[in-house]
Amino acid sequence: MKVSSFAARAKSGAGRPLCQSSLFLAMLLGSGSTWAIAPAAQTNIGNTASATFVDLTGKANIVTSNPVVTVVQQVGSFAVDGRTGATSVSVNTKTGIAGSTVYSPHILTNTGNGQDQFGISVSASALSKIEVYADDGSGNPTGAALCSSDGTTACEVQAVPVAGSNGAFKFVVAYTIPAVASGSAAPYTTASISVSPIAASRPLYLAANYPTVVKDDVNLTTGAAFTMTKSIAAPAVSAPNGGAWPAAVAAGAASSPSATCATTWSTGLTSTATCKYTVYTLNFVNLGYDPGRFALADSLPSGLTYVTGSAVWSNAPGIALTEAAGGDPANMDYQYSGGRITAVISNIPGGNSQSLSFVVLVNSSATTGTANTTNVAYYNPSDAGPTATSTTPGNLNAHTSTTPYVVQGRYGVALGSRSSTGSTALDTTHGQPNAGAGDTTTVASAVAGAIVKFEQRVYNTGDSTDTVNLSVDPQTFPQGTTFFLFDSSGAVLLQDTGTGDGVQDTGPIRPGEYATVVLAAVLPANLPPGNVNYSAVLKGTSQSDPSKSDTTKDTVSAIANGLVDLTNTDKGNGTSGLTGDGDAGPGPSPLPTTTNSTSAGTPTAFNLYVANHDSVARTYTLAASASQSFPGSLPQGWSVRFVMNANASCAPSTPQITDTGTVPANSQMAVTACVTPAVNQVPVTAQKIYFRVTATTAAESGQLASDTKTDAVTVTYSTAERFMATLAGNNSGELGSPGTVVYSHLLQNIGRETCGPYTLNAALSPNDLAAGWTAAIYLDSDGNGQWSAADSLVTDKITNPLLPGVDKAQRFFVRIYAPGNLTAGAMSTATVSAVFDGPNSCGSPSVVDLTTVNLGSVRVYKTQALDENCDGTKVSPFTTDVLKVKPGGCISYHVMAKNEGTAPVSNVVVKDRVPAYTRLSGSQPPQHCVSVGITGATVSYTSTEPDVSCGSDGNVMQPGGSVTLDYTVTVDQ
Repeated sequence: MKVSSFAARAKSGAGRPLCQSSLFLAMLLGSGSTWAIAPAAQTNIGNTASATFVDLTGKANIVTSNPVVTVVQQVGSFAVDGRTGATSVSVNTKTGIAGSTVYSPHILTNTGNGQDQFGISVSASALSKIEVYADDGSGNPTGAALCSSDGTTACEVQAVPVAGSNGAFKFVVAYTIPAVASGSAAPYTTASISVSPIAASRPLYLAANYPTVVKDDVNLTTGAAFTMTKSIAAPAVSAPNGGAWPAAVAAGAASSPSATCATTWSTGLTSTATCKYTVYTLNFVNLGYDPGRFALADSLPSGLTYVTGSAVWSNAPGIALTEAAGGDPANMDYQYSGGRITAVISNIPGGNSQSLSFVVLVNSSATTGTANTTNVAYYNPSDAGPTATSTTPGNLNAHTSTTPYVVQGRYGVALGSRSSTGSTALDTTHGQPNAGAGDTTTVASAVAGAIVKFEQRVYNTGDSTDTVNLSVDPQTFPQGTTFFLFDSSGAVLLQDTGTGDGVQDTGPIRPGEYATVVLAAVLPANLPPGNVNYSAVLKGTSQSDPSKSDTTKDTVSAIANGLVDLTNTDKGNGTSGLTGDGDAGPGPSPLPTTTNSTSAGTPTAFNLYVANHDSVARTYTLAASASQSFPGSLPQGWSVRFVMNANASCAPSTPQITDTGTVPANSQMAVTACVTPAVNQVPVTAQKIYFRVTATTAAESGQLASDTKTDAVTVTYSTAERFMATLAGNNSGELGSPGTVVYSHLLQNIGRETCGPYTLNAALSPNDLAAGWTAAIYLDSDGNGQWSAADSLVTDKITNPLLPGVDKAQRFFVRIYAPGNLTAGAMSTATVSAVFDGPNSCGSPSVVDLTTVNLGSVRVYKTQALDENCDGTKVSPFTTDVLKVKPGGCISYHVMAKNEGTAPVSNVVVKDRVPAYTRLSGSQPPQHCVSVGITGATVSYTSTEPDVSCGSDGNVMQPGGSVTLDYTVTVDQ
């Protein structure tokens, strides 16, 4: 696959960070997305190599190797508040009076490549109680305490599950100061928070990396004691000028780069399809006895833009604060400059709560996820002193919890020809390719038995990295045509790049870029010449949003007799059908070429009808909770999105709503609630979900009308997750007449439960059988990955079950025999399938083996070995077995093309492609390219990552000769 850019991307945005704890903040928020990251545990790495050559008749040929697979192992790592290992630095400072409870937020991030469980231990002296709670997202506790102690012993949380690849668990530690405490102390006590993986997982971690320990300082005062939380929420007071606040949503799309969005407040400001706003509220309270001067600051991340004139203090409802110092209501000193909000409230009485709210634009530079839309606000937990102003607020040594706006990606796919653009490739009518050259690739003529290649572009028209699944509809191509999907080289088969769905795909494509793929159609050898207009449709479907797909059309107009060849040079510009713009051989070549019972991570839809029986129109807010308490919380990792209308799509691109809009009197409106369980949710029966609607304006009685109903979600494994098998090895090969060729296949159970029994088939067409072709199937009984006399012939159903996991996969061989009366060019297609039956059926996966009679018969063999230290020293011999490797380890590949026929062949080139989730290693074999029995042009190694090859134009390989390609890759980490 070749990836290219089709649109320039601009990014903007600014924000001056706070000077305090900037390292902590950078580690806490993480970095933006990167191209090479450690693949998830149990990801399969591997592919199939190939070789191209020209036989004695001048016909171009492709043959493929056996597939090889390596499984990524789990590696453990984690951080607490952005730190690893033991530290003496306090990450939180909280101040309280005797008898009060203070809350300290923390975040545990699993930076490993797989889900794991962690224990949390909190210890401190001089306290009357220590408790640990889940964080409600704004630094406040939610749900029941996860542990509780009287302060004399540690508070122990035994096992908290956290998803891998930067999955996070936010928690709050509650410290209760004894009622008998007296005086002032800073600190009164220092708490130690220690986090370790559970014992069963510790072999995955370096011993020096756990436990990770951070500190909290708890101060005792007899004066003012402040605490502050930050949340995405609208306050209870009016917006500037007495208006309404925009919907305060915590997740959604970023603003469109093409939109001009207001950054100055005006009444009625709200989110649109292209401009996205939300509301942040800082809630602060004086828990102390005495009044005090309170100082705070909040530096916005680059993905958020402050809306001028939108800030409101709860003590002055509806009045906009001025961004310059001065001019604010009494007791308030507020300013905004360079992306930073600062405020000083001169007097907050003991026990008094206040808030400061403001609006932000989620600007077009906001990246998918939370990398540049997350931050914390800082404040002084004690009296800030008489000199503190909004210009010089003083020492702000306490912070809130992180409050991210989660940017959801927009996904889009377009498939077109080689000469297409993103716009000309997109179907005008969904699912129907356009007739123009941008979406239809036409080859004027091809010869019978030829390999016709259509070069296509697969565009990512969304704003987030995506992988596109590819499928072929043969439509009017004749029976016996075999289709292959290759990368941009036209010689290396596309794979399922680790997602486990068994579908060939493009691999990751960045937004605004396209991948080049090649659809190859191997035509039957017995087609008569004439006008045919064969057409096939290639479909691409977004993996991130399967509702987004597009198609492109490939056509062969005529079958030619192949007796004449018209080229521009004496040698031709590449072989027609093998390179996109080649003209040697019959041509012309192509130019151009995604119950309510559900499974984990998959949304399920509830229709909700909101009937207004009042005499006036009303608007209703929408909410969901796992308990009857509102506002409540959902099970960890779960989410609910509301979208307009019943039976609406739950795709991420469907606009999210937070209220119904206006419902007329005595009328009804419908919405859809999309409930998505956590991606790591184990099966659960009837998890309750409570839905509530609440009127935004009071009825005549003075009450806000509301209603609550109960639904439930049962999470099960999907049928595909339970029972699914894949069969690897779409092969092509050559043999003599008479002769035999053996193809290797790997049958893998990628589901969660046992499959079987099953029957292995290798079906030949009636014409092939009549001509004397035969096929036999052998199990790899000795497990050496090569066909041998020790392997057993399959004559009946396989009764042994096929267990889940790549290490339990069944390798078998299909042996094709050609009789002795066939001419060069005769072809046979064997449809190889595994047919499962019974209640544990995993379907009927199938592939094809294409065999061509040729006096020069080339076969390709691919093996792999581990080089764990990436120093050129293999720790295992070359094998076709499934291997296991950790991120950062190396895999060496050995690919050999051998002439096992009775006549020489020419122009032999062995080609392979660096698999997804790997890159070429800095430590390579001393020799990449070795040949035996080769005359003419010397073979050489070429590498344009991800494509590697060994061969040359003009070489001649004698019978028994071979060309060998060796290279080493490093697994991403």
